[in-house]
Amino acid sequence: MKKYRKSFIGYLKDLGARKPAPGGGSAAALALCVGISLIQKAINYSSGKNLKQNDKVKAFNSLKYKILKYVDKDGEIFEKFITASGKKRIFFLKKSNELVVDLGKSAISVFSIAKGVESGIKKSIISDFYTGLNFTRVSLRACIYNLEDNSKVLGKSDRNISLFKKYLEPRSGDVSFNAAPAGSLRRARRIRTKGIR
Repeated sequence: MKKYRKSFIGYLKDLGARKPAPGGGSAAALALCVGISLIQKAINYSSGKNLKQNDKVKAFNSLKYKILKYVDKDGEIFEKFITASGKKRIFFLKKSNELVVDLGKSAISVFSIAKGVESGIKKSIISDFYTGLNFTRVSLRACIYNLEDNSKVLGKSDRNISLFKKYLEPRSGDVSFNAAPAGSLRRARRIRTKGIR
């Protein structure tokens, strides 16, 4: 297996440092990309040509690579925001909001696609599928935090906050709101330890 640790060292060091970027928006974008990749892995390990050829599933790639650009773009906007003043500062804050709103709407798209494919996911890989959904949930929660903070500076609440919050409320039988059903992760782990994937 390839070793990836060194590829992340610089990013994680900067993320934890006392510097403006990268920050929460960048981390939220990365979390969403990780979530999408885990859901894709679950799909790729699951049989069924219909599942893999699904147009919505194919859309995951373009969505993921669009969001990956936000890992850097969020920081670029924020650095301009903190050095600007007056109307320019508000302009960059609104740009930041646009990015965060797009990130949140992308997370909602992931929930929608995942809901349509869950029944075709093999039980032996379902834990990766649910972990991907939880990374998506973390990303959406981070979007809410960002928009709430920005609203304090802008003096008005963003209407997308309430929309995003609705997608984090538990709803019976809906994969996009609920994590793994009770016992499914334990079953998946037992299956996996037997060497089946």
